[in-house]
Amino acid sequence: MRIAKYIGIILVLSAQPIFSQCIESNCHANMLEKKYIHNPIQKQDCLSCHVENAKKHPERKGNEYGLKKNNGGEMCLACHKTDIKSIGLHTPVKKGECLACHDPHGSKVVSMLSNPTPAVLCANCHKDKIGKKDFVHGPVAVGACNVCHASHGDEAKLLLTSLNINAKCFTCHEIKKTEIESVAFQHKPVVEKCTNCHNPHESNQNFMLKSATPGLCLDCHKEMKPAMADAKNVHSALVTDRSCMNCHNPHGSQFKAVLKNDSYSLCMDCHDKPMQIGTQILPNMKRFIEDSKFVHGPIREKNCSGCHNPHFSKNGSLLKFQYAKSFYAPFEQKNYDLCFQCHSPENVLDAFSTELTNFRNGDVNLHYLHVNQEKGRTCRACHQTHASNNPSHIRDFVPFGGWDLPLNYTKTKTGGSCAPGCHKPKTYKR
Repeated sequence: MRIAKYIGIILVLSAQPIFSQCIESNCHANMLEKKYIHNPIQKQDCLSCHVENAKKHPERKGNEYGLKKNNGGEMCLACHKTDIKSIGLHTPVKKGECLACHDPHGSKVVSMLSNPTPAVLCANCHKDKIGKKDFVHGPVAVGACNVCHASHGDEAKLLLTSLNINAKCFTCHEIKKTEIESVAFQHKPVVEKCTNCHNPHESNQNFMLKSATPGLCLDCHKEMKPAMADAKNVHSALVTDRSCMNCHNPHGSQFKAVLKNDSYSLCMDCHDKPMQIGTQILPNMKRFIEDSKFVHGPIREKNCSGCHNPHFSKNGSLLKFQYAKSFYAPFEQKNYDLCFQCHSPENVLDAFSTELTNFRNGDVNLHYLHVNQEKGRTCRACHQTHASNNPSHIRDFVPFGGWDLPLNYTKTKTGGSCAPGCHKPKTYKR
């Protein structure tokens, strides 16, 4: 009786259409339970893709699904035509592995994807791109890989939906596009492509940067690497907070070297308060300069970098050239290299002159007298390097030991006088 019953069921099914046999046999009953159903199934046409009985077709050997063609991609492309060039084909498409991403019968997900979101689906192959870093690009975070990439292929490399990477970025970053196009000086990597500096998927750095600054910047500015490694002093702005971006706009600027502001204003943005650098305390340089009657030439030209290297230096105070640190120093011309970039070295090399300097008694060169000795007074002994309330940037006081030594300098039409603690009051006349 049991055998007869099964024979009866088989005879009934064999008399039914193929689709009904597939669905109602309880083998493929779940095919109609998905939200999105493949068109052939909607048309009840299983045989558009499958042979009715694979066992009767030895040429189907090795094809466990009984497909009409062993290559699943060829089967799909019979209906889903594509003219995408091979340079832009997604690897599964190129290999004919459509089922790597799609369920051929139906899915709960649009486009009959075999995973709930593109991010999960893409991560099956692209494990190195997603899920390991602290900062994730918005489209990646919400599983919208197809915002930037074509799922099957495109004419651009990396399956990008635009031949120009920046054009693709600017479809979302419109404000940044406007900002970059409005500036006089654009950062070269930005002009080339945003991905020179930014990782389009995820990063351990804020702003999706490929690596931390200043390392990221030094990848291009290679000439700075050995100099920075050899420097004794590094500008604190370069190694604190936002590093290079403390002073530079990484995309573009109205100022040369993509500075955020003119160089003087940029320096004063930080040097507007007392600062301790090691054991040295710098004054509020902005106020000091604004309150002074006489300002040193480079400062007057708003050019701090005339004397200071804004990144690093072998010399103290980030000076570009040597400048004697102490009150007294044996005379060597190299100790005054900084001053001699503008001032003639003959000022301290010639003992007698009537033209080189106004600081003379008759033809006796008083610069030579003070400086060119075994125990010479350095420039800083009498001159304030940034600004002063006295002509020729003469100091009111000189730091000497633990006290401020007064100079008591007075200028006259033919010379001047001073009465410092280092000698009796003296007068000179030209």
